[in-house]
Amino acid sequence: MQGGRSGTSGEDRISMLPEPLLCHILTYLSTKESVRTGVLSSRWRDIWLWVPRLDLHKSDFSEDNTCVSFIDKFLNFRGESYLRGFKLNTDNDDDEGPSVEACLVRVVNKCKIHHFEIENHFGFCFLEMPLVFSMCDTLVSLKLSFVMMSDYDQSCSLPCLETLHLEKVVFPSDEAAEALISSSPVLKDLKMSQSRDDSVQILRVRSKSLKIFTLERVDTGRVENCLDTVVMDTPGLECLNLIDYQYTSFEIVSMSETVKFDIDVVLSITCNFLTFVSHARDMTISRRTLEFIYYHLEINRRSKFHGLARLRATIFLNSSPEMLPVILEACPNLKHLTLELVHHFLVTEGTSRLLNLLPPSLTSSLEYVEIKSPITDKATELELVRYFLENSTALKKIVLRLNQSCLREHKPGLLKQLFQSPRCSRLCQFVIL
Repeated sequence: MQGGRSGTSGEDRISMLPEPLLCHILTYLSTKESVRTGVLSSRWRDIWLWVPRLDLHKSDFSEDNTCVSFIDKFLNFRGESYLRGFKLNTDNDDDEGPSVEACLVRVVNKCKIHHFEIENHFGFCFLEMPLVFSMCDTLVSLKLSFVMMSDYDQSCSLPCLETLHLEKVVFPSDEAAEALISSSPVLKDLKMSQSRDDSVQILRVRSKSLKIFTLERVDTGRVENCLDTVVMDTPGLECLNLIDYQYTSFEIVSMSETVKFDIDVVLSITCNFLTFVSHARDMTISRRTLEFIYYHLEINRRSKFHGLARLRATIFLNSSPEMLPVILEACPNLKHLTLELVHHFLVTEGTSRLLNLLPPSLTSSLEYVEIKSPITDKATELELVRYFLENSTALKKIVLRLNQSCLREHKPGLLKQLFQSPRCSRLCQFVIL
């Protein structure tokens, strides 16, 4: 099939599809690409006008007024109530002019808009626009990048908003950020990354409906007004992702004990966040977070993760080998364990010490183990697998995923010997991938 035609008759099957289906196909394209389909045939000439979504890039227009004129003509032709989705891509290093801002206000306020997005691709360019989204009671998804917000009217509400993604959005105060979140009674997915120019120092997330919350730091350098404290009152939360952040205080007012944690942060040793995490059932932690938890456990050996059933963690193969036994000892009811072993290139010793520090009693509850590892000179990854095979009484399956990109190979017969190793659990399956 070429050019939408099939068979000897040259029949254009795509153009014969119902118009609503053609419009749906065009929703996956930018508006510029949709307009270009008009050259395919007379049937396609005006189809793009019936797509209830605009996806524009300012670089496609010679100046701001041309872009504004295009949007206005579309709204006048189709009617303001027809538009359901709007996305503006910009890479301009200047503030948006009043004409663009007025046009965006019209899109938000006059249209029954469901999805609104501004995506900026250039450095620290900001779009100065007032927080007018509160006047749109049909908004379901709001995604903003490099947008400067004004104060938020706390009496306003976004009754239908379910998705809120804010990348380097600048709020004038703690209260403005809190008001935007709290005014969305059905909010389910919240993702935030702080701008270096942001004024928010205490982030309060209060939402009974929130299911997924992601908080990350995009700027790796020092942030002037660095977010210092996080307060969470999210009783219905199901997934919490914390990425590359440093907190002095992390206060949890309410949160479900079934939350899945994905944590890559450095926390203060006095942070009460660990108190709540000790009740977690499912947790993914980075190497540096694992180190922090390890040092906390070293100070307080009585701390336990009694509820933790699933743990995914990254650990150095050849440094700090004492971490793994301490972590396993603190998780007496762990059933699923995934370990990603990485090599510390600045350390040349310590590889063989890991196995000497693992007593048999630490793995009695494990049912599933997955180990991701490079092939090492001392085959430590194989010895670690052997340890779990010989000491895990309830183990049902162990998977070893070897990274073949390092161009190393195990000595002949080592893998065969591993398969023939005695297994404490007769039901245990062993798989190498």
